[in-house]
Amino acid sequence: MRDFLRSLSCFQERWHTLSGVEDDQLNDRLKCDEKRPSCHNCTNHDVECSFTCNEPSTTFSTTEKSLSTPEARPRAQRFRPYRYSTGELKQTFKLSKPKDLTLQPRPQPTQSEATQCELSLDGSTETFSLADLQLFHHYTISTYKTMREEGQDIHDLWQRHLPEWGVEFPSILHLILALSALHLAQSKPELRNQYFDKADNRFTFGVRSVTSVLSQVNNDNCQKVYMAASLICFIYFARGPRPGEYLIFSDSGPSEWLVLMNGVKLLVFSHHAKIFSGLLEPTGDKPSYTLTPAMRSERHEHMVHLQSVQRLIEEEASDANERELGMSAIQDLFNIMDELYERVSAGKEGVSLMDLVIGWLYRRPEEFVHLLEQKRPRALVILAYWAVMLKYMESAWFMEGWSEHVMMGISGSLNLDYSPWIEWPVRKVR
Repeated sequence: MRDFLRSLSCFQERWHTLSGVEDDQLNDRLKCDEKRPSCHNCTNHDVECSFTCNEPSTTFSTTEKSLSTPEARPRAQRFRPYRYSTGELKQTFKLSKPKDLTLQPRPQPTQSEATQCELSLDGSTETFSLADLQLFHHYTISTYKTMREEGQDIHDLWQRHLPEWGVEFPSILHLILALSALHLAQSKPELRNQYFDKADNRFTFGVRSVTSVLSQVNNDNCQKVYMAASLICFIYFARGPRPGEYLIFSDSGPSEWLVLMNGVKLLVFSHHAKIFSGLLEPTGDKPSYTLTPAMRSERHEHMVHLQSVQRLIEEEASDANERELGMSAIQDLFNIMDELYERVSAGKEGVSLMDLVIGWLYRRPEEFVHLLEQKRPRALVILAYWAVMLKYMESAWFMEGWSEHVMMGISGSLNLDYSPWIEWPVRKVR
């Protein structure tokens, strides 16, 4: 877990580099803005501000008296919930007292400094702008629907419980806001850059919140940490393919997404029974579907070409360990192929295939991953036949473009001798 924490911190830094965020821009987002009585960034993210001071006492002045007239009253309002004795929240509205009573004209507030909502739970305070509330609203009416298989989320995890967990566990709240912003960026391309900035900002604090608790994972918080780590993986997909990064291998060093997935695997390994209980307990037996003629033909074609690769591994792989790893990977593809094409026959694509398609990557041992990182040709050929399955996930908005991107990385890493072996996968993906 310590290695994952370090890797996650490195990933956060590389995320901003690949997103086109310069260091000074990132610092502007994170540093204290020294506003009185406490800076917005420090307040938003529950950081002790070294510039915090008490509100200066006000005296009666001509300016203050003038503010008592209806025309001059400040229009900014703060939403301040407080607890009943039962522990529930009550919502009240209160006019904000102006902080500057001089005659100097005040600058026009930015969107992030406009009307804000302060939520206080267990002594901690999180402040959200109207823009954040817009993102939260979009998540609760739209984004959550895209993250679950229709009819399978019997516990309303994505719609109801994940937002509730976000109030108790701030990293989840930051991350669902980031995911919502990326969803809006996809549906409103004219505002893409604006929503990407919002997503990057919330993602930064979401990752920071997760890293702060990774060393303290226990049975009480492991489900929330698991969902936060899963959200980070989804956000990585939703941010779109990046040059040189091909999910399970990259042009240089370990794959970013693989580092994230390994973190999820560590959590599951340590707290499997507790994580997959209650709201996260798997549903019962999965229904079976009938193959349509079109999908039967598609599956047959896929299997015939994959069997040719199987013979290639048997005949050419001189290293016994590499041969065993390759044969195991191919057999696992055969195992999931029937169910995948049955689900596609029933019209279930996108997120409905996540457990099958991404599950194949999840189960690959480190030794096989090392073969891919070393760009061993036979391992890359096997991955190309997996990428054909990834294509069926692209009906999910956060998976758009990934199958072709991965295939491009495979094709660019193979020498010409092995190019004929991926002609069929390349044709199917494109």
